[in-house]
Amino acid sequence: MDATAASDQTFTNLNFQGMTKKDLTLTNCKLLNCNFGNANLQDCWFSDCTFYDKEQSIGCQFKLADLRRAEFYECDISLSTFNRAQLFQLVLDHCRAVETDFNLATFNIAISRKLVISAAQLTNTDFRYADFSSTNLSKCNLSHSKFLSVIMTMTNLDEADLTNTEFSPLHYTGLSVSNTDFRNADISGIDFRKINTSGIKILEWQQSALLENFGFVVYPDNS
Repeated sequence: MDATAASDQTFTNLNFQGMTKKDLTLTNCKLLNCNFGNANLQDCWFSDCTFYDKEQSIGCQFKLADLRRAEFYECDISLSTFNRAQLFQLVLDHCRAVETDFNLATFNIAISRKLVISAAQLTNTDFRYADFSSTNLSKCNLSHSKFLSVIMTMTNLDEADLTNTEFSPLHYTGLSVSNTDFRNADISGIDFRKINTSGIKILEWQQSALLENFGFVVYPDNS
């Protein structure tokens, strides 16, 4: 793949490890069992691309890759590995990311010793069984996505936008959701007794599910 743009092509078993592919634009392409480990993929743009090989049930390798400001639209990155990748200002929209590994990925950037900014837009995406362990997604936009049976051990979601999501993590020891926006989200699958709920935002219809977590039995006002 020497050009900076391609469409309607299939790339199989290619090794881009350590290479620089900044500003790469791919449309309706298949990338099967490709290795982008430690590659520079800043500002890349992917639309309607598949990084998941259904026949072999494997994704692509992005471990330690630099994907700052990269954008994925309507792509399938299932079973891909983004372990320790740099993902500041990453965009994933209307994608499929089932069993994708984001463990220790970096969604933030240090402006100074005291100021760390997180930025990512992970919207309208299926993250079932994905691993977000030890990631900082504070203040990020995660709205309209599915977080079913995900791993969120030591994950920071403070002040994140989780509106209209399906949020039911499988493991969430050390999860932080201070001031997180859960309005109109399905949060029935999480035990909020195990985490700090200070400042979280919900709608009135969600109160009963939240209070039942704390052992309250909620009856209608006219009962």
